[in-house]
Amino acid sequence: MVYDYQYDIAGILFILMAIICVLIRPGAFRAIGRNLRILALIAMIYNILDIVTSAIINMRNENLYVLCYVLLILYFTVLFLFPFQAAHFFFEICGETFPLPIMVIPFLLIESSLLIGNRFFGTFFILRNHPFVYFTGMSNKMVYVLYGFYSVMCFICAIRHSRYLGLIRRRLLITILIVTACSIVYRIYCPQVMITGLVMGISVASVMIVFYFVDVTRDELTGLNNRKGFQRACSELLHGHEDLNNYHMIKLQVYDIQGLNERLGFATGNRMLKRLSDEIRVFARSSKHQSICSRIGGDKFGILTDADFTSNFPMTMGLSEFLNDDTVPADYIVSLYAGIYDLDKNDEDVDGMLDRAGFALKKVLGNFHRNIASYEGVIRSEDERRKAVEQRVRGALQRGEFKTYLQPVHNAQNKARVSAEALIRWIDSEGRVVQPGEFVPILEGNGFIRELDLFILDSVCRMQRECLDNGTPVVPISVNVSRVDLRAASAVDDIIETVDRYRLPHNLIKIELTESAFVDDNELITRSLSRLHDEGFPIMMDDFGSGYS
Repeated sequence: MVYDYQYDIAGILFILMAIICVLIRPGAFRAIGRNLRILALIAMIYNILDIVTSAIINMRNENLYVLCYVLLILYFTVLFLFPFQAAHFFFEICGETFPLPIMVIPFLLIESSLLIGNRFFGTFFILRNHPFVYFTGMSNKMVYVLYGFYSVMCFICAIRHSRYLGLIRRRLLITILIVTACSIVYRIYCPQVMITGLVMGISVASVMIVFYFVDVTRDELTGLNNRKGFQRACSELLHGHEDLNNYHMIKLQVYDIQGLNERLGFATGNRMLKRLSDEIRVFARSSKHQSICSRIGGDKFGILTDADFTSNFPMTMGLSEFLNDDTVPADYIVSLYAGIYDLDKNDEDVDGMLDRAGFALKKVLGNFHRNIASYEGVIRSEDERRKAVEQRVRGALQRGEFKTYLQPVHNAQNKARVSAEALIRWIDSEGRVVQPGEFVPILEGNGFIRELDLFILDSVCRMQRECLDNGTPVVPISVNVSRVDLRAASAVDDIIETVDRYRLPHNLIKIELTESAFVDDNELITRSLSRLHDEGFPIMMDDFGSGYS
């Protein structure tokens, strides 16, 4: 028999390369579970044993007979252990309990055959001392049966959890299965060349790279599902669960995590998030059925559960006690806020559920009297109105349902018209007037107010230009500008470009802003208004004296 060490060395190098890649991101290395680490170790030990035993056999030194026999026993034991550990890892990845009694029996049977049967019957190998010679045993095909058994079990598990695995992982697993099958066929027809160690190395390395770099479903800091993993796990649960009436989607947020990081440092903030994730796991285990929890980003967590959140979860706690650390200031209080959405019978859209829970969360975030809000009653009605407006407004703008009206401004003494104010009205396709109070706050929330404000500005400029071209006297017209507009980097340039396109003097357009806008990012807004003023635009303040001066 001819042994090619380069295949075993290549297998080891593949695993080392994957480990080095993972070590580049410490969070990814921490996210790798114990079972995958053990699997990588088993694959490396197999390749090392293959090299060592092959070298000893080729030496044909009778003094090394006992050592060679022991190493061959270890070699076959590791060969049997690899598919068992691979199945254990796969079940863990899918979030399913590993059926240890069923899975361990084939391993114990074949291992017993190795330890007992091989000594008397040469089940897997025959090693003679005089002369020193090695023969393949009669029952080596039992290894194929063992690998086939664990492959079938993993395949069944993959079918049950195909939604959670996703397309990329499913393709990888199919590729590994095909490569493994090809290696078995190759082993049958070319027994003189061993490539098993190479296949092991490629399989483990590709799983490390794909699962923890390409298609990541675990949060590196907390070990919970990330947003992608949460969406997949929830989709799988919703697809296979008939009774969802008692399930809730909970969106949880830590209040003012930025302040905590600035005061005590990011290390303390991360400790708090990890400690909170432990509390979430404990809470999830209190549910009657399966619960899914995640860190969906930053200081926000998501939980799909049938457990009673309102009574089973601490919402306010001292940070020192929470972290069990006396060095943390005792006066710092961790406040959590939660929005809860009760699932309907036909709910399937995970993002939609999170959106509803998040809408309820916004209603109590920062409130010192309430920490939890449910998506029901007034909150539900308000959110449904918000979504209806968001769905209609873009088409309404394209269909010309928004109309610009001018409200004249007169001199109180001589009654002369000195200016005007542009007002927007939404008259829908049915002739119903939608009041500004019904859509302006919503459009400010989603950012579409900027398109609407530029539409009004364009309409006013067109009116002014037509009056000038017809020789009609004009007066300055004030146009409302939202604070959302001024946050955009191109806001001032867009206003100037629109007015200049109609060849209007800048003093014919007044920029009007509510006083309350200065509360939010005062420096940025002041800088934008100063530039507009320097360009010749009169600046006006609406709602002056409302308390923010």
